[in-house]
Amino acid sequence: MQKINKPYSDFCKKKFIFVYCLILFKSSKNMKSNNFLWMAFVSVMVMTVSCVNENNIRQESTQNSSEYKFVPDQLLIKFKSAGLTERATINALSLIKGEIVEIISTNAMKSANSRKGIKDGQLMLVNSKLGTLEAIAQLKDLTQIEYAEPNFIYTHFSISNDPYYTNGSLWGMYGDATIPSNQYGSQAAKAWDAGHTGANNVYIGIIDEGYMYTHEDLSANAGTNPGEIPGNGIDDDNNGYKDDVYGWDFNGNDNTVFDGVDDDHGTHVAGTIGGVGGNNIGVAGIVWTVKLVSAKFLGRNGGTTA
Repeated sequence: MQKINKPYSDFCKKKFIFVYCLILFKSSKNMKSNNFLWMAFVSVMVMTVSCVNENNIRQESTQNSSEYKFVPDQLLIKFKSAGLTERATINALSLIKGEIVEIISTNAMKSANSRKGIKDGQLMLVNSKLGTLEAIAQLKDLTQIEYAEPNFIYTHFSISNDPYYTNGSLWGMYGDATIPSNQYGSQAAKAWDAGHTGANNVYIGIIDEGYMYTHEDLSANAGTNPGEIPGNGIDDDNNGYKDDVYGWDFNGNDNTVFDGVDDDHGTHVAGTIGGVGGNNIGVAGIVWTVKLVSAKFLGRNGGTTA
């Protein structure tokens, strides 16, 4: 049972006190003591029932306006066995005052069940006069039902949920229309909101230090050389570099493109360009989906143009 909202509960308490005082004032003038006590009791009980009932009516709309949104008065019911579906359907619909909107049965579902050698029960979309949550509560003990759940509403989003973005640390990603705002920012968030979050067929070279391609916020965007077989010591693609899977270290003249803490700046740059966004981890890059390739030329003592 959802808790009564505190401000609303306080409002009800004030109504009790007001009614009680009003009765007390009037009864002191023209009512006998016994009548006064009876009227006070009845009035407080009426106000109590009124507040509780009004709050119960609000529960489903409050739930539906929270993080998880669903279609009001609608639910999905999955029956365990096709052989019991007809009888179980009649019982379930009668219990929740429901009617079938749609029986959901796709070819993919049928194929999956056929491969498993089972005749699975039906999945139904149902309207209920009891409302979604009460209907589910009524069905929870029926053994013929595998599950009953709200018909959840899903929406796409392109606002980064990565901690360093949401806490205001990635100032360069904001713009004049974001919260927090930054008129000198890159306006990256505006591009994300327009659906521009990158593409996995675009390769970007990190011409800097090396970068940590195993990092949890970078590994999904780590580009690899499809023409090279890792670790065989052979220049498979004949480009002059052996095992250049993640790129090449031009400073050390080897394929070890990440050499630990000395490559912290390159990792920072890689994250700014292509840190995976929307994964609730770390940072978000300008593009959330991309292929990063290391072109390391800076070492412990810098690097050269050559």
